[in-house]
Amino acid sequence: MCGIAGFSTAPGPDRRGSLEERSSRLRRMCAALAHRGPDAASGVLLDGAALAHTRLAILDLEGGAQPMRDPATGVTLVYNGEVFNYLELRAELSGYRFRTRSDTEVVLAAFLRWGPACLERFNGQFALALFDPRDGALWLARDRVGILPLHYALFPGGLAFASEAKALVAAGFAPPRLDPRGVKQAIQLWAPMPPRTCVEGVLALPPATFACLRDGRLTLTRYWQLELGDEQPISEEEAIERVGETLDDAVRLRLRADVPVAAYLSGGLDSSVLCAIAQRRLGGTLSTFSVAFEDPAYDESAWQAEVSGALHTRHRSVTATDALVAALLPEVVEHAEQVLVRAAPAPLLALSREVRRGGGKVVLTGEGSDEIFLGYDLYAETRVRRFWARAPGSRVRPALLRRLYPYLPLASQGEAALRALYGVGLDAPDAPGFSHLLRWTAAARVFRLFSPDFARSVADEDPPAAAIGTLPAVAARWSALARAQHLEMQTLLAGNLLAAQGDRMLMANSVEGRFPFLDHRLVELAARLPERLKLRGLAGKWVLRRAARGLVPDSVLARPKMPYRSPPAHGLSGEAAPGWAHELLSPRALRDTGVFDPDKVARLLAKLAAPGPTSELDAMGITSVATGQLLARSLADWAADAPRGETVRLEVA
Repeated sequence: MCGIAGFSTAPGPDRRGSLEERSSRLRRMCAALAHRGPDAASGVLLDGAALAHTRLAILDLEGGAQPMRDPATGVTLVYNGEVFNYLELRAELSGYRFRTRSDTEVVLAAFLRWGPACLERFNGQFALALFDPRDGALWLARDRVGILPLHYALFPGGLAFASEAKALVAAGFAPPRLDPRGVKQAIQLWAPMPPRTCVEGVLALPPATFACLRDGRLTLTRYWQLELGDEQPISEEEAIERVGETLDDAVRLRLRADVPVAAYLSGGLDSSVLCAIAQRRLGGTLSTFSVAFEDPAYDESAWQAEVSGALHTRHRSVTATDALVAALLPEVVEHAEQVLVRAAPAPLLALSREVRRGGGKVVLTGEGSDEIFLGYDLYAETRVRRFWARAPGSRVRPALLRRLYPYLPLASQGEAALRALYGVGLDAPDAPGFSHLLRWTAAARVFRLFSPDFARSVADEDPPAAAIGTLPAVAARWSALARAQHLEMQTLLAGNLLAAQGDRMLMANSVEGRFPFLDHRLVELAARLPERLKLRGLAGKWVLRRAARGLVPDSVLARPKMPYRSPPAHGLSGEAAPGWAHELLSPRALRDTGVFDPDKVARLLAKLAAPGPTSELDAMGITSVATGQLLARSLADWAADAPRGETVRLEVA
């Protein structure tokens, strides 16, 4: 994967500044994305647009340089990602004279042949920008589920775009200020909803969308919509076979590279089955990487060692401690570019660094399986709570939640505590946001830490309404679990797991992540399967477990779901807190930023420094405050200390 950036310019006499100014802007944008592409950095200044690219060379290491121009038409492409079926598409594009072996040129040729309809033919993860001098149109596009980021900022008659917001701020296309509404969304939904971001003036292109700027007018078009309410009749045997075959082919395609492909191994079902398939296809040469935790409540290293031993992978791991998480948080926010409610990305930043240290550039990772096969406890929880809602006075029905969360201290809690925690919204179980009401209600308690002025400025912002608003009209016919699935894919998956926790933590160390479970063929297949083949009782991923038999140890198939969790940010309070925390969590720094109330934060810090366990709410609160402060500082740094990019190679065409 790579970084892309650029901006439109008026044809003829340039109204966006002199050649020198345009060059300076483009260099700054490119330099801000150097971590995404350390192998090369170049750009081109055209009559109508300026495009730049930082390259992480994965395919056609000698060729495939960007920006890439078609010599016959002048159509120019900058592209971040991989189209894994590029060889098959290349065979279809007879008549085009290919000059490289890269998938980039296949993307360019596909656009010339099929226009934006080519996006529907791509099996991959991508964000791209393409300028067509024949009509002066600037095209932007993003993959179906939002694996790769693409941001833009509007100015009169045009726009600037970049893989990351920092490039837009560094080049002066966006101010170095927080977006208050984006901050509120990020806290309650765990990620802002596109087009909103946490940076004022910076918009996110939604997944499965292409945009076209022509004659100063911007239009956005959605080219793919997952239909979650269209179950198809299928036998258990056929479902197991088709899931296994499709996943195997998804891994096969994602092993295409001119550099070695490694894999993340958590020790759970998803990563284990990916590693098993990859190890078989690579002939026993797979390298695997894992995160271990100092706190045994979060540690899965024993499972990781068992799977690695059974598959005979070359295994390496990093151990996450409270001190490491606290030390890494500034770098996490620098790359995530959003306010976070969990410190979970920090260990993954350390993990990608270990991959890069070991010479790796590409890893397979298991995100997406829980969303498409109903693996999260949230889905079983929704089923239990709807069952409970039919008899709200029952004492037996809420007790099912103790079986669902064996890793939480529910067993010691009485009926009153269960009702207080999980009884929210039982009077409206058919409400579109019922499945996520508990999460959203808990996260909203962080709003108590807002300063009065900030709270008033966002009083009319309703983050759950923004999430529910993404449901298509046909969702009224969907089941409750299908609606839950959609919301989870729009919020947790796209904005958090794939962005803050996925692409950004990988690319911070110039590592490309590949996500076989998010092959659109597998996503669409899973959507058509009856729910009973995914969630059987309270056990999710039923069909995947059956498809994985014989591939992974039986113990992995039998173990209960343990979601990836990182310990609360203990290291942010007390004398042992890092210097940046003492500085940015001080009353003066908090008053300067204006988002959080200094007195309330001081009381929270004192509570966290005292002996005893940390509640989930307090952990979310201090993480939100710390990352909000860090993001505000990063914004100022992007504007004031942006590298000038003197070494970026520019061409004027």
